[in-house]
Amino acid sequence: MSREAAGAAIRTLREARDWSLADLAEATGVSIMGLSFLERGARKPHKSTVQKVENGLGVPPGTYARLVVAEDTATEVAELLNPRPAPSPVAAPGPVVVTRKNDTVVFEGYAEAQIEALKALIDRLPAPTSNEYETYIRNVVAQCVKAELLTANSWRVAVNAGADADGPLLAHVHALESIRAQLMGLLPASLSSQFDRACATAALPETVIAALLGITTEQLWDIRNQGPVPAGALARIRAFATTAGAAIPGAALS
Repeated sequence: MSREAAGAAIRTLREARDWSLADLAEATGVSIMGLSFLERGARKPHKSTVQKVENGLGVPPGTYARLVVAEDTATEVAELLNPRPAPSPVAAPGPVVVTRKNDTVVFEGYAEAQIEALKALIDRLPAPTSNEYETYIRNVVAQCVKAELLTANSWRVAVNAGADADGPLLAHVHALESIRAQLMGLLPASLSSQFDRACATAALPETVIAALLGITTEQLWDIRNQGPVPAGALARIRAFATTAGAAIPGAALS
């Protein structure tokens, strides 16, 4: 723990390179006398002198200061002469790449799961004479509507990402719409169910039907699924449901 011990360590590092004081002076720009004072610990070296010597010997900055306070300079010198290999950097895990194809597969899998869940609910339909019959169907219809809207949105996302517009997702949308329409056909002959059948059989887009009836497409969708009927449009909706031949028997669910 002294300048003398640190100076002796510097000398050892120089000699390990088989350098004379003149060689080190040439490499560092420090005079031979200055280097001699440093190695003998005769005086406190200037900071710039220490930095030049460290650079000339190729040791890390701060080596001299560490040698001055070291309990065992021999160990420090040994580590400087035989540095431990730096550990190989551990490669950071790369980002998880979700491809467009993978996105579409996820969407398709979710839609298929929704369809299977709805079919399982339909398999447990209570008897038509049960008090729970209509409530049960309405609950399944509500779930079907949510699944259909979600699948339609997934289809739009997938198509915008480059997926095939006529792929399985579109088929799932049609399958969910078919399930919903068949469920609606099992409900009692309410105005909403008649209106739903009229919309399904009319050769007009929903936007056109809504415009003719003076309602929004969102209101049209709600009415088709047993939602509220705007009072101002009640007569027009009833007339449309009646004249469009909505009384079509519901197909058996598969």
